[in-house]
Amino acid sequence: MRQRYVAEFIGTFGIVFAPVALSATGTLPSSDSGLMASAWVSGLSVLAMIYALGHISAAHFNPAVTLGFAIACRFPWRYVLPYLAAEFLGGITAAAVVALLLGGGYGAHIPASGLVAAAVGTEAVLTFFLMLVIISVATDKRVAGAVPGLAIGLTVVFDVLIGGPVSGGSMNPARSLGPALFAGGAAIANYWIYVVGPILGALVAARLYEAIRGSEKHAQGAPNDLYQALHDIEVKG
Repeated sequence: MRQRYVAEFIGTFGIVFAPVALSATGTLPSSDSGLMASAWVSGLSVLAMIYALGHISAAHFNPAVTLGFAIACRFPWRYVLPYLAAEFLGGITAAAVVALLLGGGYGAHIPASGLVAAAVGTEAVLTFFLMLVIISVATDKRVAGAVPGLAIGLTVVFDVLIGGPVSGGSMNPARSLGPALFAGGAAIANYWIYVVGPILGALVAARLYEAIRGSEKHAQGAPNDLYQALHDIEVKG
């Protein structure tokens, strides 16, 4: 099991480091980054980590996703806490590395002024879409095995493009925590938005997909080839 926790740590590190580092380097005179760049960097980092580590840990890299799989009975509850610990630690470490290299305070999520409720709702809806795609491509036998990484990565891209102006487009409590710790102030005060919204959206999406999936013959407790690690967890313990 230890290698799976390490994989979750590394994967979460990667998907947090990429957008936070982009935010930091975006302040350099030679930079030409913006929301579009942030969206694509976020999505491509997720895609890369899925293909690099999905066969080891099932590539959650997101506490909301881990909880979504668990509530849908597609991931063992006994592994939830270690996964959450690895994911949060990976995100914090990524933010720490960026702070060490380029200074702290970059990549933190803060809702647009006066739009706190809208930010919570936006994070919930965006994570709903993300979790819906993830649980579909990861646990349904009818989905082609080559699809997951691309489908999930592109979902992250459009989520960030949509949610960026309102909430920052986090969809991931681990993505937001590390930068918030180094930024302090408003980022810490508003961090709850990036816990409540994503978890709510993920749980609703997971339960809804289980309700509309149809016959259980289409489901698999272990996802398809890219996510075979879940099966290994269940069988081997």
